[in-house]
Amino acid sequence: MERLRRVLQKMLPQGWWDRIDLENASIRDYVRDAARHVKKGDRILDAGAGQCPYRQYFCDATYVAVDFADGEHSWDYSNLDAITRLENLPFASKVFDGIVCTQVLEHLPEPEQALKELYRVARPGCRLILTAPLGFGEHQAPHDYFRFTRYGLTRLLNKSGWTVDEIKPRGGYFRYMAVMLMWMYIYLFPESRPTWLKWLWAPLQCLAALFFIVIGAPMISALDFLDREKVITLGFAASCVKQSDDDTECIQ
Repeated sequence: MERLRRVLQKMLPQGWWDRIDLENASIRDYVRDAARHVKKGDRILDAGAGQCPYRQYFCDATYVAVDFADGEHSWDYSNLDAITRLENLPFASKVFDGIVCTQVLEHLPEPEQALKELYRVARPGCRLILTAPLGFGEHQAPHDYFRFTRYGLTRLLNKSGWTVDEIKPRGGYFRYMAVMLMWMYIYLFPESRPTWLKWLWAPLQCLAALFFIVIGAPMISALDFLDREKVITLGFAASCVKQSDDDTECIQ
């Protein structure tokens, strides 16, 4: 998706991509909704923050961003507060009131260990907002290891101590197909083409961007209400809480 973003940001007017980015829009909405419940002065950990796109939602909180800074090589990691692996965080126990972890678990060779470490640094009552992919291609190679069903996510979270309040799909079949339609554009017009061919195909490429990205994908996504089961999905979003340390039951 980062590759698609780079290509389309060059072609589309400024700000358009953010409005039609079907893969990330549901993630942003989920985090933004959760941020409304954050209290002033809360300590929020963005675990795997990348370029810190969610910092803006936590202006009244103490926002701490960490990442191991070896994912997308084109990203700017200069706004991170610490470069670290999530399996071994440089924080004391029970210091964070909220944790955000979006599209990160698939890049961790030991996701259960990372979730246990997030649990360690969370205060009782801390809420974890987490998303993870199911239907998505390999990316950020070679650091791409897993895909997650709702049942796999639930088991991992429970084994790590977290109580899952909610886990829901990020769209269904039609939203998934809309994102795949966007990817079709990339395969039809690869960046590796010779310059002369790019100029020759420029008019067709503009029409294809209009059809596949600006019109086609949003129209297909709008049909997502027809899919009631949503077992074919881009991924899942989960809201979890850390209960008091004494009453947490973990699955063995």
